[in-house]
Amino acid sequence: MAAATTKADTANTDMYGIERARKDEPGAVDKVRERSPLVDHLMRMQDRYMSEGGNQFAAGITYYSVLAIFPLFMLLVASLATVLANRPDLFQQVQDHITNAVEGDLGDTLNQVLETAISQRAAMFGIGGLTTLWSGLSWMNHLRIGISSMWKMDPTDGGNFIKKKFSDLLGLLGLLIALVVAFGVTAAGTSGLTQKVFELVGIESFPGMDKVLFFAGLAIGMVANFLVFWWLIVVLPRTKVPKKSGFIGALIGAVAFEVIKQLSTMIMSSATGSPAGAVFGPVIVLMVVMYLIWRVVLYVSAWTATTEESLLHVEDVDVPAPAIIRVRNEVKTGPSPALTLGAGAAIGAAGAGIAALLRRKK
Repeated sequence: MAAATTKADTANTDMYGIERARKDEPGAVDKVRERSPLVDHLMRMQDRYMSEGGNQFAAGITYYSVLAIFPLFMLLVASLATVLANRPDLFQQVQDHITNAVEGDLGDTLNQVLETAISQRAAMFGIGGLTTLWSGLSWMNHLRIGISSMWKMDPTDGGNFIKKKFSDLLGLLGLLIALVVAFGVTAAGTSGLTQKVFELVGIESFPGMDKVLFFAGLAIGMVANFLVFWWLIVVLPRTKVPKKSGFIGALIGAVAFEVIKQLSTMIMSSATGSPAGAVFGPVIVLMVVMYLIWRVVLYVSAWTATTEESLLHVEDVDVPAPAIIRVRNEVKTGPSPALTLGAGAAIGAAGAGIAALLRRKK
């Protein structure tokens, strides 16, 4: 008799192909995600950020960022030394200002340092240029890999070694220009430059001028921040980013970046209030601010990569089909294998006995 086999209950089969006695009840978080698309998007962003190692990437990018700043500072000093070497009158004014502002041996020491920088500006350009090239390209490479990982992109994509390094060099120059513009606009807005612009056009004061100056500087800073994040979110990744998602992501990043810049000025002023803070405070504040900035960049990248628009544009990667395990009970009718085996053995023994009797009679 044929064996009867139960069929799989597809209604209670989960995504892994395992049959369940009943469907699992959704948890509280799942219910909130079903009701709120925003919460669901935020959860997707957090899952993407954590699964791709966002914190580790932010720490690594911060390390290379701080490492690249000191060679850049050396290049800046060498550039200023070149300007002073070609302008003796300006050099004399700087020395007089140092002597009047700093009394005693410290002023003489600063003037000697300035003279040494001018005489060794060629060596500073050479050493600073090589170290900036190495550390800057490493910084840009890790930044590009970190942002691309939020899109689940292979970090080895992007062409051969020379092409990728040339792309990283252009990206480094673009990042430096964008950061200088962003922080320069913020510094100009908080230094009274906007008020001087009003004075140049003949407007000295009017009711509510302080608020207008504040919001004008804030608006200009937001525009600069938006351009920085547009470049980081849309241009830098090694994939095509949907423009709408990139626009919203850059806008969110611009707001967060402005908050960090405003907080950094407050933290810096409080950290340098003591003698010990004046020595170690700037470096510590710099590392904290850079870490916060790169975390925001990676979080915004994860947010942009997990929008419904972006998920539709991501190409599917060919992966093996998942193994399906079906658990089901089989009910068979008819004699058991043991009974069938015993009956066969008995029949064989009886046949052998009959054959033996027939041989004896002969």
